Amino acid sequence: MMVTDSIKKLCAAVFITTCGVFQVNAELPGLDERLWVGRFLGVEDRTYHFGVSTRGVGLIQPLGKKGAPASQRLGVGMEFFVMETLPDGKLVVKALRPETLESKDPASSKFTTASFRAKVAGDASFEVTIENDRGEVSLSGKLLDPGQLKNPLQFGIRVIFPNGYPYASLKPVGQKAQDAFDEKTKDDRLQLKWANGKGVKLPLKETADASSKEVTGPGVVALSYEVSSHHGRKVELIASEDSFFTLSNTAGKPLNEGFSAIWLVDPVKDPAGRARLSFEVK
Repeated sequence: MMVTDSIKKLCAAVFITTCGVFQVNAELPGLDERLWVGRFLGVEDRTYHFGVSTRGVGLIQPLGKKGAPASQRLGVGMEFFVMETLPDGKLVVKALRPETLESKDPASSKFTTASFRAKVAGDASFEVTIENDRGEVSLSGKLLDPGQLKNPLQFGIRVIFPNGYPYASLKPVGQKAQDAFDEKTKDDRLQLKWANGKGVKLPLKETADASSKEVTGPGVVALSYEVSSHHGRKVELIASEDSFFTLSNTAGKPLNEGFSAIWLVDPVKDPAGRARLSFEVK
């Protein structure tokens, strides 16, 4: 499974460095529990909190040793979209329209399976399903109706790894400050597994083109992300068969300033939407 240049251009176009905070202007039903105000779904695990907001945005927050979650600004975000391929090969990302969100499921922090539906511009609709098996979460999605759109469509999830150190300068002034920052970030790393089985290990503090062949290769099927600001936790993503990740970041920036992992499903091989994006926090 090869990642084409057009897919890599897509990743650059949709790259976002932060997912922002949950909004409480609800389109999906919301919880009023202390941990989950403004969330449609919540998962409380011993190593992380995961929520889906009432506006259809996901957020993973690793927990520290004392049980406190990383701030929302440091959380790993998730956004759901539809990609349209135009006749000239251009890729257009169609964002979820929050006012179209709907679900037959109630808001819950104790769900096993829950789903919601939404539309994008052109009234193409899709469904997202989240499964929670004792804290092991997986996500899937499928197109329901192309609406007014006549071109090929593809469902996708953008996983947003933010700036790992938003409260500190990534360019410390003076050697002492530089040494302290280097010590703090020395174990930060990104480990990838390509579709061909090859493993790649990248130091996050070095400048990299995440969409390059040297990083993304023939497509990424597993990813492990570790920064000290996540309390020593690793966030791991896994793409099931017939799906893969491709990466993107701001050109000329180190990976610890933020990057995106875009999960795409092969609609020909998986028309029923059985492919899964799973994550773990260790």
